[in-house]
Amino acid sequence: MVNISRFLRFLIVDPVNLSFKGKLLAVASGFSAILIMALLTQKLSMGLAQPVIVASMGASAIILFIMPHSPLAQPWPFFGGQLVSAIIGVACAQWIADTATASACAVGGSIFAMLLLRCLHPPGAATAIAPILFDTSLGYGFVLMPVGLNALILLAMAIVINRWVLRPQSPTV
Repeated sequence: MVNISRFLRFLIVDPVNLSFKGKLLAVASGFSAILIMALLTQKLSMGLAQPVIVASMGASAIILFIMPHSPLAQPWPFFGGQLVSAIIGVACAQWIADTATASACAVGGSIFAMLLLRCLHPPGAATAIAPILFDTSLGYGFVLMPVGLNALILLAMAIVINRWVLRPQSPTV
């Protein structure tokens, strides 16, 4: 027989150990950082026919603002993981015609590269798929705009917010 109370406790486990105030600060931080990142990228893109924001930055915001002590949230894993994954994604989009194969190669290749370069950041694997899904004509400029610019702005926001707003949870750098 299944112990219902034990099963319910399993379902309601809080994956992060934050107070309600901490959770609200993390939400406000993620919202603010993504908004500022998107607005600045939009302003700095000067009408280029590129996407303004990469969806994987939303997942990165969760890691950067809710788990800032994680090795995955440190500057090199975040920045390096996003950029190396973007490079691999563009290469796969240009060299492999089949979407399924290109996506699998981009994810596998980005994971391998992030592990070798010691910059594992799971949202990077989503970044690797982005150029395959957007348009193969994006080219390597996609690495700098929007990925590089998004990552640079989000990293700056994470350092500022984690050090001066979420002080007890500041990054280890």
